[in-house]
Amino acid sequence: MKGLDGLTVAITGSRRASELAHLIKNFGGVPYIAPTVGIASRELREAGAEELVRHVIDGRVDYVVFMTGPGTFTIMDMAEKLGLKQDFIKALNSLTIVARSQKPKSALEKHGVKVDIVPTDTHDNTAEGIAKEMKKLNLSGKRAAILWHGSRDGNLGRWLEEDGAKVFEYQVYEYGSTLAESGANILEKMGFRFAPPEIEKILKLIRGAIDGKIDVITFTSPPSARNLFQVANEHNLKEKLVDVMNGKLAVVAVGMPTRKAIEENGVRVDVMPDVYKMGPMVKALVDYVKVNPSLKSGKT
Repeated sequence: MKGLDGLTVAITGSRRASELAHLIKNFGGVPYIAPTVGIASRELREAGAEELVRHVIDGRVDYVVFMTGPGTFTIMDMAEKLGLKQDFIKALNSLTIVARSQKPKSALEKHGVKVDIVPTDTHDNTAEGIAKEMKKLNLSGKRAAILWHGSRDGNLGRWLEEDGAKVFEYQVYEYGSTLAESGANILEKMGFRFAPPEIEKILKLIRGAIDGKIDVITFTSPPSARNLFQVANEHNLKEKLVDVMNGKLAVVAVGMPTRKAIEENGVRVDVMPDVYKMGPMVKALVDYVKVNPSLKSGKT
């Protein structure tokens, strides 16, 4: 036995879906790829990308918080299009740079930008964790720019403002149930292999879960969960989906933000790793199956 023998494990993420599928196969499981989340560029001028680049170069911010790897690549593209990339990088290296996790940190370092603050505990790579790190700094009278991922958490800006900072927030892409060409380009530049979401595939996943054809469903980001429930709701299937997810279907979340997004929809999470990464997530699932051979038969 390899731990997941005979179990069909649904993959709802687009990024690195093939890598997760490979891990599941290694443990004897049957991967079922049905991405529920995509990424699309917004109009960059609308999102304020050019404004962020120029504000940094002009010295109008003191801290820049990068919450996203794809957004970092997009901002760098914008700076290059403006003919200001080197000036932008030079200016960034004179500021205090905060990265939410290793993904934006790696994206910044790839472009020659040093990163000053990254939460050392993966449990803190959230808006709350970033706020906790920045509260160690003197924010009074300082200007902080936040580059968001596909969805914003309004609390971070508020928390920084409570400590006296003036906050500017930017967003250069958004999550959705499709993968636009612009979004695909962002992921390709980051080196990700991705699987695009399709409504029919999402519906097939939902119906398969309801019909008992899925044993485990994994979520690797909050949007992957929210979009699944949104599609289910739009097709009058959410109540049945929630019932089965609270029944024998094992529900797996990669980390606390994702777990919260699932729980917001009335579903309890069975598996979450101590380290919020894909490998530990699969290992935690294997450990769960070992002590729950019939999965969630005892869940009420």
